[in-house]
Amino acid sequence: MFRNKKISVIMPCRNEGAHLSIVVKRIPSFVDEIIIVSNKSTDNTVKVGRKLGLKVYEDNRSIKGIGYGYAHMTGIKMATGDIIAGIDGDATYPIEDLNLVINKLIGQKLDFISCNRYPAQESTKIPAKLRMGVWILNTETRLLYGVKINDILSGMWVFKKEVKSELSLTMGDWNLSPQIKINAICNKNIKFSEYSIAQHSREGESKQRYFTTGLSHFLWILKNKYEVSKNDITDKE
Repeated sequence: MFRNKKISVIMPCRNEGAHLSIVVKRIPSFVDEIIIVSNKSTDNTVKVGRKLGLKVYEDNRSIKGIGYGYAHMTGIKMATGDIIAGIDGDATYPIEDLNLVINKLIGQKLDFISCNRYPAQESTKIPAKLRMGVWILNTETRLLYGVKINDILSGMWVFKKEVKSELSLTMGDWNLSPQIKINAICNKNIKFSEYSIAQHSREGESKQRYFTTGLSHFLWILKNKYEVSKNDITDKE
């Protein structure tokens, strides 16, 4: 469908067994490889994933109990597709529209697309405190890095396999979400863009503690900018 490109979809999962089949049914038939990476699941996520015929991995590393980033990094490492898409396992992201995102990726000769949920559409189900938190983090990113981004915390992105190593991912917790976008958008070798989506209602319970997670993101974005600037100075010496 996409010039003989192999497509992989990655989902980090923690206790998503009850609704995993709902997400999988939404994944387009042209997808060649569906990978789930269970992180510290205590339900039947792994069993359900295998029953559905998915590629199932477990990565139970975590930072203060959170292993979202580790799960994504394992999925990216194991993915064999020419184009790799990442989504959450809670059914919030419109994976059924993946063809539209890939068409933009290929048509505009991009390397990485982050799917942004803002400005929120009528069908979007995003808590007001989360919208405010994302706005603050978007603004922080613009001020510190000089780049415009509409949704620094989106959990859906699509990229070409050629940029795997360029993304230089290290964050094992929730901070992988801002890291993957900042690393992509600030890398001169990666052509970055965003694609507007509407978010679905969540299935299952949220693993987020908005204030704690938001503060962690804010401090990480600040610290990362300091470290990048420090490295730039060192490289010039």
